Amino acid sequence: MLKTLLIFKVNQLGDNVVYLPVVQSLVAMHPDWRIVVLTSPTATRLYEVCCPEVEVISYETAGFNGAWRRPARLWALWRDIRKLKPDACLLGSDQGSVAHFLARFSGARVVVGPEAERVKLNVLLNLRLPPEGEESVAIYNWRIAQALADHLKLAALPEKMPPPDLRSFGREEHASVVMHAGASRAYKRWPLDRAVELANRLSARHAVTWFEQDEPEEAKLKPQVRRVKPGTLDDLVRVLAGGRHFIGNNSGPMNIASALGVPGTIFNGPSTSNWDPPWHTHGFDILRDPKLACQPCDQLSHPVNACQNKERPMACMDRWSVDEVHRRIEMRLAAA
Repeated sequence: MLKTLLIFKVNQLGDNVVYLPVVQSLVAMHPDWRIVVLTSPTATRLYEVCCPEVEVISYETAGFNGAWRRPARLWALWRDIRKLKPDACLLGSDQGSVAHFLARFSGARVVVGPEAERVKLNVLLNLRLPPEGEESVAIYNWRIAQALADHLKLAALPEKMPPPDLRSFGREEHASVVMHAGASRAYKRWPLDRAVELANRLSARHAVTWFEQDEPEEAKLKPQVRRVKPGTLDDLVRVLAGGRHFIGNNSGPMNIASALGVPGTIFNGPSTSNWDPPWHTHGFDILRDPKLACQPCDQLSHPVNACQNKERPMACMDRWSVDEVHRRIEMRLAAA
């Protein structure tokens, strides 16, 4: 009998958005389980709103992943995990050695996760599932969860993975073009001055909502561009849900737009195709140039954290002019 399931997903918002269907499906199928999710502060609200049945424990991502450098911190984490008394542990596809160590020595009988060569402690897992080609990260995590169910001889998850259910956040009806120029790392962002110019051009014919980035360049936005500062994840999701078209980088907001079914234009930059929007894919224009030998530079299992092109830095983002992006977006808006 499985009573307590401990899930390790301590990382960025977008990573947790694509993982949310796993948690929501397990909650729906096993209401008698105690499910505990270890995640980051930036993703905690996601589970609180969309999965109020689960227990959420938050750890700052860098401190959690770097706990192996601080024995006292690692010891404290291990004691916290042992107190939860999990029967099984489930690891997301991108969890590091600290998560593997804590899961293996949590006292759980079963520890299931990815097959990840770059994680030195990956061999500690009872069951490891390898990735398959260019499948999306969301599908890979779904298969890992299915492997847990199979291993425990439980009812299988649905064959087709559903999108996350974000309806509990609500929706602001505005039907504008929504732009979010941010991303977790600088090399994943289209130049801000181009994004501002694009917003200004679009505002001549369409309502435009801009999520502020607290950058001086934003002072150049025209008055007709509506500027919003998302103080909470609730604000971000509500505004995105009411959008007509989303424009942004490969980021958490992109994954939220995909989950909500809001079509979009995405600057893919260094990200692999495994991180393309996993839901409602027909509605997205992914700006990727296969002629660039350096693209993508990120790995499926981890980002490289800086542009790798020394001869033409940020070539994958510099490739896209305001003129070309504007033309493509206008075509999509006209066809919608």
